[in-house]
Amino acid sequence: MEIDYDDFSSANSELRYLTLELMKIALEKGKSFEEVALEFVDNVEYLSILIEKSATKRFSKIGKKSNG
Repeated sequence: MEIDYDDFSSANSELRYLTLELMKIALEKGKSFEEVALEFVDNVEYLSILIEKSATKRFSKIGKKSNG
Protein backbone atom coordinates (compact mmCIF):
# COMPACT_ATOMS: atom_id res chain seq x y z
CA MET A 1 0.00 0.00 0.00
CA GLU A 2 1.40 3.34 -1.06
CA ILE A 3 1.23 6.38 1.24
CA ASP A 4 0.00 9.61 -0.32
CA TYR A 5 2.25 12.12 1.40
CA ASP A 6 0.39 15.10 -0.11
CA ASP A 7 -2.85 14.01 1.59
CA PHE A 8 -0.98 13.29 4.82
CA SER A 9 0.67 16.71 4.75
CA SER A 10 -2.62 18.42 3.95
CA ALA A 11 -4.39 16.67 6.83
CA ASN A 12 -1.62 17.67 9.24
CA SER A 13 -1.83 21.26 8.06
CA GLU A 14 -5.60 21.33 8.59
CA LEU A 15 -5.24 19.82 12.06
CA ARG A 16 -2.68 22.45 13.02
CA TYR A 17 -5.02 25.20 11.79
CA LEU A 18 -8.01 23.76 13.70
CA THR A 19 -5.92 23.36 16.82
CA LEU A 20 -4.84 27.00 16.73
CA GLU A 21 -8.40 28.19 16.15
CA LEU A 22 -9.71 26.05 19.02
CA MET A 23 -6.94 27.38 21.26
CA LYS A 24 -8.01 30.96 20.41
CA ILE A 25 -11.66 30.16 21.18
CA ALA A 26 -10.68 28.50 24.47
CA LEU A 27 -8.70 31.58 25.48
CA GLU A 28 -11.54 33.94 24.51
CA LYS A 29 -14.16 31.91 26.40
CA GLY A 30 -11.95 31.18 29.39
CA LYS A 31 -12.38 27.44 28.91
CA SER A 32 -9.86 24.65 28.63
CA PHE A 33 -8.75 23.49 25.21
CA GLU A 34 -10.23 20.07 25.97
CA GLU A 35 -13.68 21.55 26.67
CA VAL A 36 -13.66 23.53 23.44
CA ALA A 37 -12.29 20.63 21.41
CA LEU A 38 -14.95 18.24 22.76
CA GLU A 39 -17.67 20.79 21.94
CA PHE A 40 -16.23 21.09 18.42
CA VAL A 41 -16.25 17.31 17.94
CA ASP A 42 -19.85 17.12 19.21
CA ASN A 43 -20.85 19.84 16.75
CA VAL A 44 -19.14 18.05 13.87
CA GLU A 45 -20.91 14.81 14.74
CA TYR A 46 -24.26 16.63 14.99
CA LEU A 47 -23.71 18.34 11.63
CA SER A 48 -22.84 15.00 10.05
CA ILE A 49 -26.13 13.54 11.32
CA LEU A 50 -28.10 16.52 9.99
CA ILE A 51 -26.46 16.22 6.57
CA GLU A 52 -27.17 12.49 6.45
CA LYS A 53 -30.83 13.02 7.41
CA SER A 54 -31.21 15.80 4.86
CA ALA A 55 -29.67 13.69 2.10
CA THR A 56 -31.90 10.74 3.00
CA LYS A 57 -35.03 12.93 2.84
CA ARG A 58 -33.92 14.44 -0.47
CA PHE A 59 -33.21 11.09 -2.08
CA SER A 60 -36.47 9.61 -0.84
CA LYS A 61 -38.38 12.58 -2.37
CA ILE A 62 -36.54 12.12 -5.66
CA GLY A 63 -37.39 8.42 -5.64
CA LYS A 64 -41.07 9.17 -5.03
CA LYS A 65 -41.16 11.71 -7.88
CA SER A 66 -39.58 9.33 -10.39
CA ASN A 67 -41.88 6.45 -9.34
CA GLY A 68 -45.02 8.57 -9.21
